[in-house]
Amino acid sequence: MQHRQPKGPTIQDVASRAGVSIATVSRVLNNTDYPVSPHVRKSVMQAARDLHYTPNLLGRMLQSNSNTAIGVIVPTLQNPFFNQVILGVESAARKRDYEVIIYSSHRSVAQERKNILSLLQKRVMGLLIVSIDSHPTALEQYMEYGGRVALLESDFKLSACILAQTDYFSAGTIAAQYLADRGHRRIAFLTAPITKFSRQQILAGIQDALRRAEIPFSEADIFVANTEAESDTGMYEFELGRQLVDQLLQRREPYSAIIAINDITAFGVIQALNQYGISIPGQMSVIGFDNITYSGMLSPPLTTVALPSSSMGSAACQMLIDALNKEGDVPPQVSFSFPCYLEERQSVREIPGTQHPFHS
Repeated sequence: MQHRQPKGPTIQDVASRAGVSIATVSRVLNNTDYPVSPHVRKSVMQAARDLHYTPNLLGRMLQSNSNTAIGVIVPTLQNPFFNQVILGVESAARKRDYEVIIYSSHRSVAQERKNILSLLQKRVMGLLIVSIDSHPTALEQYMEYGGRVALLESDFKLSACILAQTDYFSAGTIAAQYLADRGHRRIAFLTAPITKFSRQQILAGIQDALRRAEIPFSEADIFVANTEAESDTGMYEFELGRQLVDQLLQRREPYSAIIAINDITAFGVIQALNQYGISIPGQMSVIGFDNITYSGMLSPPLTTVALPSSSMGSAACQMLIDALNKEGDVPPQVSFSFPCYLEERQSVREIPGTQHPFHS
């Protein structure tokens, strides 16, 4: 059984530690004009620091409605998919005269938590986040201080929030079924570590579709990166595709198609295959997920399963602003999802039988 984290210190705790009234603590922390002696002010500030107390700034801002800003936290700005989410958020926010403050967690849970605290300290009352955390503690604390949250694709449940989801299982099914329908019988899946729920669901969809099509697919056909971290070059997912192609070709298995975990990884796959002299789609077909803007600019243009990045960001932002403007208690959890669809281009071919780059 998972134990809830204890709530943070209160203004009463600060007052007790400093030996003053709650009103005095409020006057000091709010920098009011009410006269407070330097000694008392110093005692209050020291007590707040000792207790790691964060004032309920968001609660006050919600009451006064004087801060029209929304925070956005995404795992990385290196993948254009998240930029498209942000574009959707900005479009919706602009229509309601809200400012958008953007953070990247750089694929770091610790950094994500720091970003949440930073928004709290900036008196930002709304947060739209693509979380990489495995626990809701930081967001629960944010909400306890009065913040409202729109959660896009997470590995945990969070009550009283807006929950935007993508049907990743269907996305995996669409990709695998498309390849099966075009005669592919040896298919590899190249992915970042399968630690995220979204990746697990994509894999489950692939496995289900290939099982129904009676196409062999085992653990040996899944090529997984050992680690996940923001790259110094800013191209982690692209480099991931290149590295996993090296592993795949060393196996010398008769694959005719590759499913990449996202479009950026597929870009790396395509470049590596080209460098090995393997034509696409003539000798190897490639399909990705996301349908980022650049997917249609490759040669050949990438066939991909389109995920609702911009639409999801826009809808979540609109609902978040509505929640911010709602008086009274925080509304119960609201969930919504968008369908995926196939964007068919030229990186997948139809084959009459099994062909692969090692057979002449």
